[in-house]
Amino acid sequence: MKATFSLQPMRMEKKSSLHALSSITLPRLSPAVWLTLSYLIVSIAWIIWSDSIAAKLSNSDYYYLTFENIQVAKGIFFVFLSATLLFFLSRKFYTGIHKSYEQKESIEKKFNVLNEMAREGVIDYNFKEEKAILNDKMKFFFPSIGNTISNFWEVYQTRIHPEDLQKQIAEFDEIINSLKQTWQTEFRLLGTDGKYYAVISNAYIIRDKETDEPVQLIGAIQDISELRRLQNQYAGQQLKHKRTLAASIIRAQEIERNRWAEELHDNVCQILSVANLYTSDICSTPGNANTMAPEVKKLIMESIHEIRQLSANIKTPSFNKETLLESIERLAANINRVKTVHFTLITARFAESKLCPEQKLMIYRIVQEQFNNIIKYAGASEVEVRLAIAENSNIEISIKDNGNGFDTAQIKTGIGLRNIQSRLQVYNGNMNIQSSPGQGCELAATFKLAIA
Repeated sequence: MKATFSLQPMRMEKKSSLHALSSITLPRLSPAVWLTLSYLIVSIAWIIWSDSIAAKLSNSDYYYLTFENIQVAKGIFFVFLSATLLFFLSRKFYTGIHKSYEQKESIEKKFNVLNEMAREGVIDYNFKEEKAILNDKMKFFFPSIGNTISNFWEVYQTRIHPEDLQKQIAEFDEIINSLKQTWQTEFRLLGTDGKYYAVISNAYIIRDKETDEPVQLIGAIQDISELRRLQNQYAGQQLKHKRTLAASIIRAQEIERNRWAEELHDNVCQILSVANLYTSDICSTPGNANTMAPEVKKLIMESIHEIRQLSANIKTPSFNKETLLESIERLAANINRVKTVHFTLITARFAESKLCPEQKLMIYRIVQEQFNNIIKYAGASEVEVRLAIAENSNIEISIKDNGNGFDTAQIKTGIGLRNIQSRLQVYNGNMNIQSSPGQGCELAATFKLAIA
């Protein structure tokens, strides 16, 4: 009769036991404890097993296996076994310690490199101990022999500018009493050279998970004094530029008013004054009415024409109804009504659609101003206007005539040219004039195209 047994339940029980053992988390022991425990276990196991083996061997038939020889061999083997065990365990522990030391050295090197490269001063403040650890950059604001400062918050307050102190204390109390974890502020901090520097402070507060009390503050302070100085300098330059520009605009407006006043006085008023004399003569001598009346009418029509001409010059053209080129052509046509001048307009490399309305008006006023100068002083019969957009997005304006010309070194810039310069200053443009007596004149103006 045979008996059969099933081993499957036993295997399953063994697996479950191993799984239960593997799930147990053993406490982390030090190398000294591991060595001690390993030596004790091996020693106790060797004493138990070796005595049993020695007793069996001493009762054997081998004459040379005496009890003394067995004890000596057992001792030698134990020493060899202990030395081997200690060697492998100590080498393992030494390798781990060496790797940890290398990792520590690597972290320290990286920290030192980051400390040297960091632009900010870094602080690690412990609320409970009231101590702070600083990097080298932070020592410029908090001088200390080592990297640790005790009673840091008190020291910190003594380094803040008196005008910023109350604000910083209020912000600090608000952050501490609230549940906020980040704090960013700007203030002035005293350096070791006795000067105050504008700084930005960014801090992160670590709180206790249970009580929400602040435990640690890690922050960085960056010196922005140079940035603020440049910003203030830039703001001052901008203000100065605005004032200069406003003064230029006011001056240009006054020049424009004086110019139109001169035009009205020299042209319209003179014509109307003559018409008034003719009318007075008709009133005193009615018999001269047939002769004087047509002359009065003629003078009145001439005055109307002059006023219309002035109105057309003063009025801003509407580029919704006509293009810039059409406005310039109309300007030339108005001049040709009273004076014969051949105008040529070249726009082969010019795209009006790229210009904003303000730039179109500026080009129109520049052309108009130079046309007035040419009609008044140049005595030219031909005028060439060239408009183009260069590859560097500069708008180029060239107005050339074959008139009398002048010596640019002797003749100062007139009112009309100053008006052109004032208009170009708005877009940081520039103007150049080339002329000599008897060789005509060419005005070249450029400014940057404002791309939307």
